[in-house]
Amino acid sequence: MKSDGEEEQHHPTKVCVHCGKKITKAGYAKRQWKREMPMCRPCAKECYKGCSYQQHQTKICSQCNKKCVMDQFPEKEWESADGMCRLCFEYSKKSNELTRQCQECKLVLPRMQFDIYQWRKGADALCHECRDQSTEKILGSLGSRSTKELSDGILVCERHSLERCDDCMMDFILPNQFARKRKSLGRDLTNDEYEEISKAYMPNISKKICIMDGQPMCPRSGRKLRCPCNEVTYCSKACHVHHWTIHKMTCKVHLEKAKQRAKKAEERKNLAAQLPKHGLTDDQLNSIRIEAFFAENTGAEHSIEECAHQLGEHPLVIGGGSVQMGKDGQKFVKGDVAKIYMEKCGTVWDGSPRFGLGPYVQQKTPFDWIAKARQGKSQQEIEIEDFLRGTSL
Repeated sequence: MKSDGEEEQHHPTKVCVHCGKKITKAGYAKRQWKREMPMCRPCAKECYKGCSYQQHQTKICSQCNKKCVMDQFPEKEWESADGMCRLCFEYSKKSNELTRQCQECKLVLPRMQFDIYQWRKGADALCHECRDQSTEKILGSLGSRSTKELSDGILVCERHSLERCDDCMMDFILPNQFARKRKSLGRDLTNDEYEEISKAYMPNISKKICIMDGQPMCPRSGRKLRCPCNEVTYCSKACHVHHWTIHKMTCKVHLEKAKQRAKKAEERKNLAAQLPKHGLTDDQLNSIRIEAFFAENTGAEHSIEECAHQLGEHPLVIGGGSVQMGKDGQKFVKGDVAKIYMEKCGTVWDGSPRFGLGPYVQQKTPFDWIAKARQGKSQQEIEIEDFLRGTSL
């Protein structure tokens, strides 16, 4: 049995400043554990619930002059005397200017009359009122926002026939450059060629800010979205959806997935074209399926799979079927593969003979089922049919 000293060595503890209990390291947050007078997780949660002192500490940003809470500042900027809020820190540089002239109304206004995105434009900045009027004008002039493809594969906006249209908020310059390059070379572009054209077109666009409106993060959630290709960033889902019609033409991840889907479709098409052409009649196929069905059910394992492989059909065509007895003999009813997969697995059968099974592997002594079908009915089948005809009379 371990002594208290040994237990303390293996599982160090500290006394919570709030509840006075000895609690191990796992019961503290990282920052709390480093403090001389830490607070355990339950106590910290209770103390910071609702109105918290730290959460409601505020400070005026030295750039935008807005009163922001502690969470809206980077840690070092919060401690600095002339610190900038997170938005100004990500998007602008420190400036001593207190006023600026609006590019539209020509009035010299204090910085509070400009948002951070307009302030960084310098002489082209618009005040809040002028910016709102400009936004209403653009939104009022929006057309159908549908695209039109010219004869040489160039995309333009349908309303103004422009590659880059500010009114329709469309930009097809980059994909059109790809189209012109493909036409001049007479082949598809490589990944290096795509990257070279993209870098030449977008040399100064930062990957840290939203490609649509330049925001470093969502103003509401404080987060941002990065495309899996790691080339563009969005501040919100709306920007992502709006820009996707353009970006999907150059997104490496999307293009690679499209190539993989096309490759799989081509493989399925080739596989269907390579199905064996045995030239058997319906009676011969009926006979051989019955033979394989009974062979499998009388101990000859893998007979159905081998027969289906030679006939170029899915094993469930035979294994999921049934044998019906009538006055005209035995009749085989094929299994509905699509229905079986949908009911049992909830998936759609693509029509391939090895769907959901993997490549065929020979697991028994080889037997030529097609040759057996061409030989005709076995003596056992003939006797059964004669017996059924006799009973029906």
